[in-house]
Amino acid sequence: MDNNQENRRDQLSTIGELAAVLAHEIKNPMNSIMINLEVLKSCLQDLSHLEAEEPVHQRCLKYLSVIDGEMRRLNKVIAGFLDVASPAESTRAPLNINFVIQNVSEFMALELSQRNIELKLDLDDSIPRFIGNADQIKQALLNLLLNSMQAMNKPDGLIQISTSCDKKMIRVTIEDNGMGIADSIVSQVFSPYFTTKEKGSGLGLAIVRRIVRDHGGFVELQSKEKTGTIFSLFFPKTGGSNEKP
Repeated sequence: MDNNQENRRDQLSTIGELAAVLAHEIKNPMNSIMINLEVLKSCLQDLSHLEAEEPVHQRCLKYLSVIDGEMRRLNKVIAGFLDVASPAESTRAPLNINFVIQNVSEFMALELSQRNIELKLDLDDSIPRFIGNADQIKQALLNLLLNSMQAMNKPDGLIQISTSCDKKMIRVTIEDNGMGIADSIVSQVFSPYFTTKEKGSGLGLAIVRRIVRDHGGFVELQSKEKTGTIFSLFFPKTGGSNEKP
């Protein structure tokens, strides 16, 4: 099986997983919308209670607010589904991964400083450019950097990003000294909508994996609870100079 067939199979498998979880995610807000619409209908039909403790129009606005919130939630869920399952076509060109990493680190510098997290870069200048979409690679790196930042629970937070390559692959490593990932859930972290964060979407790492696979590469994860996590991204080496794109 060639890489294109394998990527297609993985994408179909991911779509199947997403569809099952999406049905569950949509069910709860849809139920809430239906209930609030019924109550709203009742309010509008019964205008004889204008002298009630809570005026009808205020009650209607309250239920409409709930409906609006649930519709926004549905839109976010569906947008996430489309981002993972059906990514838009992208323009690709030779890119310097070190340059992309430097851009990401500069973009996140203020937030890293505010969180008292040190970011160290160890970039191999001899790495050649490879064919890819700079914006997508940047998105993947941002997702991983944010993931590492959110995993910090100590005053001496440290994130290290390094690059290296061998005869076939270019490797990007993002390592942190955060809380790590429990062994019991390591196998689930790339699953769509799986999250341990109260306000997390559960799509960040799924999107990272999709982007890397779309570029013909793969992702490896090493983590030890209370010690830290290492994400390694591998991209096929296609040659070229290491000049900025």
